[in-house]
Formats: sequence, C-alpha cells, structure tokens
Amino acid sequence: MGAPAESARVGEAPARVVFLVSSTAIGGGGGGGGNRQPLPIRRAEGVGSDALTLRIAKPIATAAAIREAGPRLPGLLLDAKPLAAGYLDQIGLPDAGVTTGTSLGPGSGGGVGTGIGTGMGPGRGPGLGHGAGGGTGGDFYRAGGAVTAPQIVFQVKPLYTPDALERRIQGAVVLELVVRESGMPSDILVVRSLDARGLDEEAIKAVEQWRFAPGRMSGVPVAVLVRVIVDFSIR
Repeated sequence: MGAPAESARVGEAPARVVFLVSSTAIGGGGGGGGNRQPLPIRRAEGVGSDALTLRIAKPIATAAAIREAGPRLPGLLLDAKPLAAGYLDQIGLPDAGVTTGTSLGPGSGGGVGTGIGTGMGPGRGPGLGHGAGGGTGGDFYRAGGAVTAPQIVFQVKPLYTPDALERRIQGAVVLELVVRESGMPSDILVVRSLDARGLDEEAIKAVEQWRFAPGRMSGVPVAVLVRVIVDFSIR
C-alpha cells in the first residue's frame, strides 16, 4: 500500500495484492462468415419446425354419418401455413432474416454473418458473436485448458486516501479486467466495492498501470479475462 505523503503514519501495513485466475474452461469469443452475398441474410429453417407452423392435436374420431343440426356457418379464410412449410434444413439467422434467397452474409467460411468461419456473427471461427476461436460473446478467453493465465511483470501499489485513513477503512476491492495480447489491462470493472468514495478508484488507478505477460493459447498471445483482489489494511 502506498499513501499520500501528508497521510503517512507509523504502523500502516503495505497493501496485499492477490492475483486470481479463473478456473473455468475456455469461453472466448466466436463468430463466422457467410457466402459472400451482400443480400439480406435468409432465415434458418428446420424440417417440420418452421416458426410459423402451428402443431395441432389429432382430429377426434367421429361417426361415419353426421346429421347437420342447422344451416352452415359462413366459411373462414385463415392466413396459416401448413406443417410442410418446414420441408428442409437450412442455416441462417435464428430470428429475423428473410424467407427467400440464398444469402448467408458478406463474410466467408460457410457460416452466417460478416466474419470468417463456420460460426455466426462478425467474428472469426466456429463460435457466436464477436471475437475469435470459438465460444460465445466477446473477444476474450478465460484461463484454463489450452489457455494459460497472464502473469504480472510490473505492478503499482494503490494509494490510501486521507478520507479512508481517517475512517480507518480496511478490506479488499475485487476488480475484473481483460489482459490484452500486449499485456495491457483493459475493461476494468469493480466486482466488489470497498469504498466508493475513494479506495475503489485508487485500486483501478493502480491496476491500470500494471503490466502482464499475456495469456497464451497454443503459444499465441490471447486476451484473457481475470480477477484481481487489491487489499487495503491499516496496522
């Protein structure tokens, strides 16, 4: 722990900084590309499961001869599609999309969207959404499996604010951040607050200056999501 010069006091212990690595498996971003057609992307369809199909119960068996009890009611014209509308499997957008055409998007690789690969979205690979390498969502991984954890190579100790010293606040700020391929921290968020009036911000300011050896997958640097604990204590 560091402290402002005017607030230094005898007996104050340095802050204990603990680096946590998530133990979950790979969960990085994904994505995919289409068939290089700029037209609107078609809608996905499965055999017998078209979104506009309404499944009904089997008709009730009746006697062979039925007597009409009265005059017939006027006929009704229903705007419905038969079950056979879903007559084939075709990839496309699970929601929205157009009902005609062959476009899967301007990307490439056999997927759906603007990216590259067999997935869906603007990313690269077999996943869904932004990013690369499979998975769903953003452009980062979690440490575990084939992904190694980042390692701290340089860190700055946080400062204790005069107000926090006066109120003798002690405890930990838990931060979540992404360590980029360059070893720079980004997207720092407070997961558990200690002091919204000062210490939370001091913890962020310190971690912003940290530098890491980036996490790797198959020897290649990748962005990895991690959590760090910044402890504040007064002795």
